[in-house]
Amino acid sequence: MAQEIERKYLLTSYPDDLDITRTQEIDQTYLASTENESLRVRRLLSNNEETFTMTHKAGRGISRDETEFYISRDMYEQLTERLQVTPLKKTRHKVRLDGRTYDMDIYHNTAQEGLMTIEIEFDSEDEFHAYEAPDWFGEDVTEQEQYLNSRLWQEIQQK
Repeated sequence: MAQEIERKYLLTSYPDDLDITRTQEIDQTYLASTENESLRVRRLLSNNEETFTMTHKAGRGISRDETEFYISRDMYEQLTERLQVTPLKKTRHKVRLDGRTYDMDIYHNTAQEGLMTIEIEFDSEDEFHAYEAPDWFGEDVTEQEQYLNSRLWQEIQQK
């Protein structure tokens, strides 16, 4: 089981000259979500190639346990068709900046119109605490529950 240690920031804009190394279209559906645990499936489309994953996350705060693995298209479709829910839809840009890789997400169907975030993962909590974000990053929303993807997904279901 891997440890996920990350920060998330709001974006209102971003520089035109970002080094985007990969772009993915993501459909994300939660099979279960509680205060301390979630189970989700994703459909990822990049360069006309589809992949499907299932992810279990446990814990709260800046550091959580994460287990992710690939699943088949059939498994993904069986799980999502039964639920008859709307996936969270976002475009993810992998961005290289200052020797690090960031995930910049542009959300398409959330209640928060125009929502954009950028995340960075760390190898340790010491790295997390020492990190200084670039000036163009917005507010640090790492521990604000209204910006959790599971919460954004739940809000979509209530529309």
